[in-house]
Amino acid sequence: MDIRATVETEYIKWKGRSPETMTRLPQSGSDRVYFRLIDRGDHIIGAYNPSREENDAFVGFSNHFRSKDLPVPEIYTYYPEQKVYFLEDLGDINLFTWLALRSEDERFNSETESLFLTIASDLVRIQTEGIKGLDLTLCYPHKSFDRQSIVWDMNYYKYMFLKLIAAPFNEIRLERDFETLTRFLLDAGQDYFLFRDFQTANIMIRDGKPWYIDYQGGRCGAPQYDIASLVYDAKAFIPEHIRNRTMEHHLTLFSETTGIPKARLGKFSGAFTLIRLMQALGAFGFRGLHENKPTFTESIVPAVELMNQLFESGEVKIDVPELRNASRAVPLQRKFRALSQSQELMKISVSSFSYLKGKEVNYVNGGGFVFDCRGLRNPASMPEFSGLTGRDPELAEFYGNDDEAIAFAGDCMSIIRNSLPLMRRKGVTEIFVSFGCVGGIHRSVWCAAKVGSMLSGMPAVTVEVTHTELNR
Repeated sequence: MDIRATVETEYIKWKGRSPETMTRLPQSGSDRVYFRLIDRGDHIIGAYNPSREENDAFVGFSNHFRSKDLPVPEIYTYYPEQKVYFLEDLGDINLFTWLALRSEDERFNSETESLFLTIASDLVRIQTEGIKGLDLTLCYPHKSFDRQSIVWDMNYYKYMFLKLIAAPFNEIRLERDFETLTRFLLDAGQDYFLFRDFQTANIMIRDGKPWYIDYQGGRCGAPQYDIASLVYDAKAFIPEHIRNRTMEHHLTLFSETTGIPKARLGKFSGAFTLIRLMQALGAFGFRGLHENKPTFTESIVPAVELMNQLFESGEVKIDVPELRNASRAVPLQRKFRALSQSQELMKISVSSFSYLKGKEVNYVNGGGFVFDCRGLRNPASMPEFSGLTGRDPELAEFYGNDDEAIAFAGDCMSIIRNSLPLMRRKGVTEIFVSFGCVGGIHRSVWCAAKVGSMLSGMPAVTVEVTHTELNR
């Protein structure tokens, strides 16, 4: 089946004309396929998903949340039989890329903390207001985070992570701990909307404000799970002070909104953080260790570290000794040590250059990329930028307000980031990344500086940025 043609056909049915441009967006781990359609100045997202149940849930939830004035995308029209829907375009910047785009000094400053507190406040509204009047028949595959859902996540962790990483454990004692944890989690109740995948990649940032997507797996559940999904996101490396402040703010506001004592809410926080990390590690194991996808493999080490830190903190208020011992044994296993070694320090040398004057290519180890920035807007012809370079704050502001430039830098960063596990596996310890434009002083300089700053926030890398033309 030609998915592109299917989406375009439904667009024509809706609008009576073809879009002017139709660009397929990068696909994530799901089967959903997205296109950005531009027509007469309007930007619209066209989505195709082979799962009718997921589509019904997402569209139904979105319409309900919009009626509650919650910040989710508007659904313009839905063709259920064709499994296609069109929705509001929230841009390309999610919370993960928003953090990566910030400089190392600004990544987790007071502005970032304020944004996380806003997100925690929004989450309380989604959990408490979103559940009111919600059509629970839309929930797929389960109406609540019930015993079966919990057991699925536990077995996902056991079979797709512990067994694949070859961590030792006693089957009977582990199952006993699973039952203890399940009973404890169910005691928290299931009275609120559970987003289920409330992570940095599913929070879009538009005009400085957060918007929320990918809640088609939502169901009834407890409030502690979603906030743990956010602040214990193994890919985002959120520092402890923001993690604790965000969780505290969420618990306080949720208690004030519902009247549930804060102490009772806090009693279950550690256990829900634990089951969320188990679910995440199951996914990382399946996608990374089984399917050998490097972007998932690289999340295993930080997720294991977060789980062991959680056990050491005493936040898990029940005794699950075999589960704790199995987690502690993971870092001792050969496969885990290999993953840790694959995160050994790598140097990334980033440079800008001029296409007019050429570039000298480094052939030392065959690792690297050259990106052409000439498609971005050129400030050289604008009088207000005369005499400036890509390092000047005026140019940084100019490109910082340009969605195409921000998206380009984010895409380049993702390409580089996704290649690092592959390079490390080959024994490469330094890669060379270059950005070129006509003169080598505006677009390429800004891109090199911006992407260099984004990469510097990653663990186990050092970044060195040079500007060929500015250094002449």
